[in-house]
Amino acid sequence: MTQATGDPQVVEFDFELQLSDVHRGLTVLPRARVSRWFGWIGVLAVLAIIAWRWHEGRDQTTLLVVGALLVTFFLLGRDPTKRIAKRIFEALPTEARKVAMRLDESGIQVDSGDAQLLEWKNVTRVIDARETFLIFASRTNAQIVPKRAMTAGQVRATRDIIARHVVTQREPWVTPALVRRVLIYTLIFAALWLMYTYQKHRGGG
Repeated sequence: MTQATGDPQVVEFDFELQLSDVHRGLTVLPRARVSRWFGWIGVLAVLAIIAWRWHEGRDQTTLLVVGALLVTFFLLGRDPTKRIAKRIFEALPTEARKVAMRLDESGIQVDSGDAQLLEWKNVTRVIDARETFLIFASRTNAQIVPKRAMTAGQVRATRDIIARHVVTQREPWVTPALVRRVLIYTLIFAALWLMYTYQKHRGGG
């Protein structure tokens, strides 16, 4: 139900959180997009190096083995959001997945077993994506609000309330998790490439 006549404006709705909602919420994070880009860039870089070394007439068997390992690694690791979403969703008690929500001028009332009020002054930022709102109380703590549970009028009213009360703070793209991921990718890439180089020299090629 949306009450949009008069002041204060109130938006009320309820939903049952699904695994797909958690996954969609994670995929719109900037660091998730960077991770996907990095994975595809890694794949393209490996394919370019293989093509170059193949053209030079290097040991094709070893080259294919190392190339396949690297491409598989980058493809499997390019999007960790599905794995993370499943872990988050399965950690939620069944009763906590059923959410009643109310947005008004005082903040966001969330009832998922126990009622909590998140005041607007404590909201650090909001991501308004195609299928979901992500409402952050800190850099790592966000309330996922699937738009499938809302009418078009409720989506518009929610945007109006957020615009009046939230001063968005941008999330840093370079996070400790991203730095660790880049470091791990670099070390594995270097180790496999050193293995290829060793095999090439041992074979006299």
